[in-house]
Amino acid sequence: MCAGCFIHLLADSRLKEEQATCPNCRCEISKSLCCRNLAVEKAVSELPAECGFCARQFPRSLLERHQKEECQDRVTQCKYKRIGCPWQGPFHELSVHEAECSHPTKTGNELMDILDEMDQTRKKEMQLYNSIFSLLSFEKIGYT
Repeated sequence: MCAGCFIHLLADSRLKEEQATCPNCRCEISKSLCCRNLAVEKAVSELPAECGFCARQFPRSLLERHQKEECQDRVTQCKYKRIGCPWQGPFHELSVHEAECSHPTKTGNELMDILDEMDQTRKKEMQLYNSIFSLLSFEKIGYT
């Protein structure tokens, strides 16, 4: 069972206030009872997986590195994002965009306006996160 399914199974059983059981053999499972099967993990790491950006096939063990560092189609952001540039696009277009980006040539007043706007957006997001966290801090949340 993969880690994602394992966590999902444990979470579902906790919500239902019952013991989690394996969907295959019906044995009780918990975080303390689980063990790793290194042979299976190694075999799975060699299975092919498709890059979500360029659709090329890679062994699972190499996919994460490819997507973070090597893939020319991975989504990236402009280095001037911190001063308000909203551009996002494939990595292979980054150098062309940064050469033409208008944000480094903006005046100090224009940049201050952009940064004030970004601060206001961040403040609103923090208020939203805080309200969500306070709602989630209740001991139990019922659902129907």
